[in-house]
Amino acid sequence: MLHLGSHSEFPAAEPSPPSGEAGIGPLVLLIEPDPILGLDLADALAGAGLHAFGPVPNAASGLTLLPHLAPDYVVLGLPRRDEASASLLEALRQRGIPFVAHGTPEGTAELPADILLREPVLAQDVVEMLTPLLRLRSRS
Repeated sequence: MLHLGSHSEFPAAEPSPPSGEAGIGPLVLLIEPDPILGLDLADALAGAGLHAFGPVPNAASGLTLLPHLAPDYVVLGLPRRDEASASLLEALRQRGIPFVAHGTPEGTAELPADILLREPVLAQDVVEMLTPLLRLRSRS
């Protein structure tokens, strides 16, 4: 049997700092249905100094998490356009959260070209699209 000691022997956990403080970069909600691309994106975002939450598998999950996370940015993979993705895009616009989307022509048909990458996409391409948004937001 393993004895870990009394609770008083362990330091109290400190609360996590808000994004952007204490070496943690801005928080990016990463929504990506392809798990391998999602992990690659998370690594690329971390390499750019960003804190990625995710990948979460779909727009419905992202929509559920959005009010609880208050992300600074969102990276959104859209394999197809559905009610959940339309609701998520509307919620992002209403909250003023900048986002970069990538996906198939069917999934991204109505999105502005300045925040859009068509598949196939590399993780570094997504980070490069996000970089100007980071600069714009840091100036405001």
